[in-house]
Amino acid sequence: MDKTLLNSLEESDIEKLRYLFSLLPQQQQAIILRIFCDEYSCHIKENRSKAYYSSVQIALKHLAKFFGKQKVIQSIGLKDIEQFTTYMQKKAPKGYRVYFRTLKAAFNKAKDWGYVNENYFLKVKLPKKQKINPAFIDSKQLEKICLKIDSETVRDITILAFCTGMRLSELVNLRWNNVSMVDKIITVGDEEFTTKGRNQRYIPISDEAFVVLSRLSDEKKVVENKRKYVFCKAGGFPYTGDFISKKFKAACKEASIENSIHFHSLRHSFASNLAQRGVSLYIIKELLGHSSISTTEIYSHLNINSLKEAIKVFDAQVSTENEQSII
Repeated sequence: MDKTLLNSLEESDIEKLRYLFSLLPQQQQAIILRIFCDEYSCHIKENRSKAYYSSVQIALKHLAKFFGKQKVIQSIGLKDIEQFTTYMQKKAPKGYRVYFRTLKAAFNKAKDWGYVNENYFLKVKLPKKQKINPAFIDSKQLEKICLKIDSETVRDITILAFCTGMRLSELVNLRWNNVSMVDKIITVGDEEFTTKGRNQRYIPISDEAFVVLSRLSDEKKVVENKRKYVFCKAGGFPYTGDFISKKFKAACKEASIENSIHFHSLRHSFASNLAQRGVSLYIIKELLGHSSISTTEIYSHLNINSLKEAIKVFDAQVSTENEQSII
């Protein structure tokens, strides 16, 4: 603005101009995908689990490969996201749904940071997927698998997973100060270990799990340097989940257990066996640490007794109608 004109304006006029300029839309800084991917990766690494961080890295890699690292994130529109989704369906038909959910969360954060005005992932609807019930085993199959496990530690972790429904990461990081042998309670989640759902939960110790923990507790007492972790190597360091998972899978193969069974199936087995015995889904939800009952509802079909009772009602109704028609 011309200085002469500016000097001729009254102070009140200048204030009005400042106000009008404040109403103009601010120029949004251009952020390229490379910068966003780096910043979001750092954010996830600091705030989420290693497994989720790895998943985010793969999803962002697919995104950057499709659009190019120099693509300005604000320029990605709805049509672009639709084309990317179609590309991912062909590129990773089994995993694209996971990557899609991961990137949808990433773009929510991009919107929070002011990098984009709208998250177009929210507007894309994926085709419905056939729901398949989770695979699980019973106690007899568990015994067959345990007979093929050559490591006592892996065998103990397997039994505890079956009896508690704890995740593998929760078991390998389980510490003695979270196990109360007096109250027979395991506390999952604290300041040192963060659970997947960020919620602390309590799991009563079953008789079979108590036998395992009692033996380990006695072994711990004879060690001069008390072990911090329930399951640990000679140096006191915890086992990796990958090591346990591979040992379990190898034992399943040797025991001729169906290929769909993997370590996480033990968590499904815990929930499935409870559901079959009529335990409330809300109780199972609390034991598993699900944040929503909708996640636990995958076990609802397993309450066979309830299904049988429903058929009895149906049979009784049909029988009554047949008798009335004869009369």
